[in-house]
Amino acid sequence: MLKFNDKKVYVTSIMLLLVAIFLWNQVLAQPENENLIVNFYNVGQGDAIHIRGSNNQDILIDGGPDSKIIEKLDQNIPFQDNTIELMILTHAHADHITGLVHVLNKYRVEQILYTDADYDSEVFSEWKRIIKEKSIQEKIAQYGQIIKFNKANLYILFPDISYNGKQVKNLNNTSIASKLVYGNSSFLFTGDAEKEEETILVNKFEGSSVLDSDLLKIGHHGSNTATTKEFLAQVSPMYAVISAGKNNKFKHPHLETLSKISDLDIKLFRTDEDDDVKCVLDGENIECN
Repeated sequence: MLKFNDKKVYVTSIMLLLVAIFLWNQVLAQPENENLIVNFYNVGQGDAIHIRGSNNQDILIDGGPDSKIIEKLDQNIPFQDNTIELMILTHAHADHITGLVHVLNKYRVEQILYTDADYDSEVFSEWKRIIKEKSIQEKIAQYGQIIKFNKANLYILFPDISYNGKQVKNLNNTSIASKLVYGNSSFLFTGDAEKEEETILVNKFEGSSVLDSDLLKIGHHGSNTATTKEFLAQVSPMYAVISAGKNNKFKHPHLETLSKISDLDIKLFRTDEDDDVKCVLDGENIECN
């Protein structure tokens, strides 16, 4: 199970140490691969991001609009590894949560992270029902949380308020924003954050390097309702990824957003054109294809 910053690690069995000593020579004979892999899956018009560590731990951020995520995960998680350590739902719109219902029914999920923003939908109710039924540990996302993952940290940057009991006009602007830091590399994930949330983040972290990241997952599928010039300038990414469905009815990504990315010479990957986007991080370098 992944560790949040408010938990301590305990040694629970001396037997694990004995086994480790017994196998030490075999371990030394094999080169250690400490790469971190971040997959942006092509799940059509939706988001699904899968982070996999060298110790076979997995974080899944959103799951897309249907069951396609299962095929993607089955291709990248060995058959004998049926556990996802952390599932993150950025917000409860169907194109982010529907696939997560299928994941809950197929995989063992240890922890869930989501916001306390309420949303009236059958799929959201079903998702929460399964979580309760399986007694999966739940956490409400809050600014300042740090999730220890492999040798990386995932920092929760937003939301910084509770939505409990509040009426939300635009669920997109409750999206969990998080920053993955591994060595000298960093990725910023934004869910469907639009201009309102981006402005909050820009103002909150102005004058600091908190938002500065090597790769930005563009908000709201490249819609012109997101990706302000001010936000792009503060993040200052080398790479960007847009998750969108081919020939989708919303015509995402919009030309306005593409122009902003092009003007800053940011290398862009698009799931509607490039299919799955795989990024490998070794702590120093990033390779995406």
